[in-house]
Amino acid sequence: MKKYISLFVIAGIVHSLFSLYWGFGGEAGLTTVGTWVFTLSANYGIWINIALLIVAVVKFLATIMPLTLTNHFDKRIYYVSLVGSVVLILYGGLNTLIGWLKMFKIIEIHNYYTAFGQAFVWDPLFLLWGIGLFGYVKMLKKSKRNNVV
Repeated sequence: MKKYISLFVIAGIVHSLFSLYWGFGGEAGLTTVGTWVFTLSANYGIWINIALLIVAVVKFLATIMPLTLTNHFDKRIYYVSLVGSVVLILYGGLNTLIGWLKMFKIIEIHNYYTAFGQAFVWDPLFLLWGIGLFGYVKMLKKSKRNNVV
């Protein structure tokens, strides 16, 4: 179970920290997200920073809340985590695949850095986050069923 915890916690925390960094005005790595970020920032200024800070908090909570299941099994947190893991797997998996198709020039690339981030950084992290979370909640449910923690 520890490998699943490590996988989803690391992926979720990395996502959270970058959103926090960007929310405080950092720009490193933003080109790998997309040029639309710069357009939004130019149009809405501080509101985008506030939104990114909120996103960072939500990502962080979504990462740590499932860890409470280890000590106290809560069906609501379990099912939200399970659904969240499936969404992360589908979203991250599909976008990673699309990113790879762009990198292999099967699909047209509009921005190399964005396609690179999609194929090799952000969406694979979403995928790993989802896989780790899914494995964790399924193993936790199985261990609870067998009264083993």
